[in-house]
Amino acid sequence: MDWNQSLNSLIIWADNRGYHVEFVKGGDDSICYISKLIIINSSSPLETQVIRLLHECGHALIFDNGSVFDFKGKRNYDENSVAHKVFTVIEEAEAWRRGKELSTRLNIPLDENIWERSMVKALKKHINWASDLKQKDEINED
Repeated sequence: MDWNQSLNSLIIWADNRGYHVEFVKGGDDSICYISKLIIINSSSPLETQVIRLLHECGHALIFDNGSVFDFKGKRNYDENSVAHKVFTVIEEAEAWRRGKELSTRLNIPLDENIWERSMVKALKKHINWASDLKQKDEINED
């Protein structure tokens, strides 16, 4: 597998949508919707960079194309609220799904086991963050 070719395909895809991809040693694998900047950790192996860039492109698809969930609605809640954190976890899962679909559209072959392990590890991290007991509950629970 030519991971450089896959990265180039994703960079072109992002560029065509107005996003700029930067590879930063120790970068945090993130996206900024305002500046349309995607940061990818260049210290990671190339396959990992492809997987993480696919995920960040999934976020771009959510932001640009919308979703069945109103992720922008999470901004109506305090960042430490249960609601905001639940919306964030849902958005993360949706970004993984859309990133996987993008890999198919761009003919980027992925090892299913590696993709799944990466997704589960990342989602577990977000679930742990969301389950922090110090959060405000702004939604009435049934």
